[in-house]
Amino acid sequence: MKRTIFLISFLLTVIGASAQTTWWVFLADKAGTTFDPYSYFDAKAIERYAECGANLYDVSNYPLNDSYVNGVAALATEEVGCSRWMNAVGIVATPEQAAAIEQLPYVLRVQPIESNMQLASENTSFLNPQSTTLVDTTLADQLLRMQGQLFREKGIDGTGIRIAVFDGGFPKVNTHEAFRHLRESGRILKTWNFPNRKEDVYGWNGHGTMTLSCIAGRMDGKDLGLATGAEFLLARTEVEPEPFKEEIWWQQAVEWADKNGANIISSSLGYGKDRYYTKDMDGKSYVAKAANMAARKGMLVVNSAGNEGDDKHWQYIITPSDADSVLCIGGITHSLTDYEHIDFASYGPSADGRQKPNLCAFGHAWAANPHGKGGYQMVYGTSFSCPLVAGFAACAWQASKGKTNMEMFDLLQRSGDLYPYCDYAFGYGVPQASFFVGDKKEAPAAKFRFETQTPTSVSVIFTQPDSNVHVFYKDVDANGRILTYGKRTLANVDTTVSIDFHGGNHLVVFTGGYMADYRFENASEVADKESWTSLHSTEPGRSVVSYDDLARAPRFDIAKEKRFDWDVYFLFGHPIALGDELTSPFFSPAWRVGVRGMYKFSKAYSVGLALEYGEVYHNYRHKSPANALEQLMPTINTALNAASYLYKRHLLEYSYTLEIFQRVRFVPGGTFHKGLHWDLGVYGAFAGATYVLGYALPNDSEAALRDLTFYRPTAVNSGLFIYGVTTRVTYDWIGIYGRYRLDGIGQAVPAGQVALPRLEVGLQILL
Repeated sequence: MKRTIFLISFLLTVIGASAQTTWWVFLADKAGTTFDPYSYFDAKAIERYAECGANLYDVSNYPLNDSYVNGVAALATEEVGCSRWMNAVGIVATPEQAAAIEQLPYVLRVQPIESNMQLASENTSFLNPQSTTLVDTTLADQLLRMQGQLFREKGIDGTGIRIAVFDGGFPKVNTHEAFRHLRESGRILKTWNFPNRKEDVYGWNGHGTMTLSCIAGRMDGKDLGLATGAEFLLARTEVEPEPFKEEIWWQQAVEWADKNGANIISSSLGYGKDRYYTKDMDGKSYVAKAANMAARKGMLVVNSAGNEGDDKHWQYIITPSDADSVLCIGGITHSLTDYEHIDFASYGPSADGRQKPNLCAFGHAWAANPHGKGGYQMVYGTSFSCPLVAGFAACAWQASKGKTNMEMFDLLQRSGDLYPYCDYAFGYGVPQASFFVGDKKEAPAAKFRFETQTPTSVSVIFTQPDSNVHVFYKDVDANGRILTYGKRTLANVDTTVSIDFHGGNHLVVFTGGYMADYRFENASEVADKESWTSLHSTEPGRSVVSYDDLARAPRFDIAKEKRFDWDVYFLFGHPIALGDELTSPFFSPAWRVGVRGMYKFSKAYSVGLALEYGEVYHNYRHKSPANALEQLMPTINTALNAASYLYKRHLLEYSYTLEIFQRVRFVPGGTFHKGLHWDLGVYGAFAGATYVLGYALPNDSEAALRDLTFYRPTAVNSGLFIYGVTTRVTYDWIGIYGRYRLDGIGQAVPAGQVALPRLEVGLQILL
């Protein structure tokens, strides 16, 4: 009985822990606080405020009221951190604690945090970079694609620009050869580890080491990034697996970067499919609001677009890249002249239809290796196109003294080699250094003309000869939303091609710096806006080099994402006796098969129902002597001590179960995209048995077999209602489960009966 009480207490403790979640507590005011910006801010931050016209004494910069913070913390399980800008406290608390906190007179509201940071890297390839033509070429190209050599010719390396890098850790940055020049010149100015609340960031996830090297690293005397002369602030904001808290740490890091004079924030992190729905990618998440606030205070925020381009369930950018003042960076494959979208890079637009990404760069690059003995490696992801552009931005800003952050935002877009054309794969293209340090380009001459072909299509006739012309096009509606867009490479520019309209009335075509548009007055609607379109040759003998996978239609069903999920499962386990319950000396298999349906309230929390059928075989010795019988069933009348025998060897229990449960997902991923999750539920079941264990005394005939009845169930083929609690910890398709029967707890087992085990544990497999 004591073991049963202990187990129930343990389950109640676990249930209480499961209810813990992370919340923002928004305070009503900052009454009684004072603020001196000249003692709080770094001198470079004060200079930046003056340049962009921001108010040093804005109320967002004032500290929180300490008594308010202490009052909230006293009622919470944990205080994670505070935000000056939001006037909010991040906490871990149960729903009951959160409800009590919300009643405090100085609290405006309490809101759960449903997001989890993800790294925007795809994978890495560990290679030996020494003296190979391939390495030398690809290393040079990641900077040449942006015309980085023009910055170098002018002696521009980001000097005077301060860059804050947010990531999951920076192992070996304090020892790796790639960063020697930063260490020797003292240009890693400050570090802070927000999860651990200390300065040390030189450990944990190596992602930050790789991203930093793409901004300012060096390999064997060659630059990995363009901003080798910049200053740096390194912030660790991400922990794996640590749900929910990263949003608080990212918010704090932005404020820390502001305080310490950052000009640029490079963040190869974001929140996407694992915690949000696509309709939420509208620039209104808390990290998006924080990024926009950073822009208002003079910082240029550069963020990865994300790596969901080849995921049919998402394919959208991540937040905070969806913020209107964030420079969102997409990815292309390795080429100095061609344009090919790298398959994993996320597509735009934002959920509310704004142009994203803004720019793009190589989605793979050479970077410092943070593992083992160090060295260098090829890395993949928009995690690396982002810092490549952040380093470019530092050089561009050095070359454009006196410009504000948002003026630089506009100039960087205009420097894209596709400007003024843009689409949802490339944005305005790859930024070009010649825009900032080269001669101004003359307006290109017309290279094609339009001729109406049908009421819903137009011919594009190219008039200037050239080779391997890349033609970009998009079909735009009256609100400026791109309905279809694509790219075509033609073998010769004398080719006439036809483009169909797909519901829009405005066709934009771009090639070789020249862009023109054509408008239809009576464009017809196309029912299937997800159909793919392509350019096609209308003249025999005209060759097409390639049809690119880029030709696509953006999805506009973002509000219709699936919130219902289901799975079929199989359980295989074993009953375990506690206390006075019947103990089996042999394996007693239990199996169950069922189906679950779940409704997602968020990407992290679901509730569901399960229906299952199961059987448990309680196996015992055949014709055991009396002393064994006593060991198995100590509650049997001691009068049976004289050489009695067990006659029947097993009892089969069966049950039909209905379960109600809640699911909390801690870490995303897995083959079925279910990640690491924990279920906790209650069940009710109709249960019965097909055999009853019996015994016989030495002088009994078989016909005189005596029944030994069980406490739950009580007789052969009897049925009864039982109930209890269930729990499961699962990663994707495999996990462990436990179920514990609660009915009859505290009741004495009747004389002559034996209690069956209440606890069952085993493995779960999704079918």
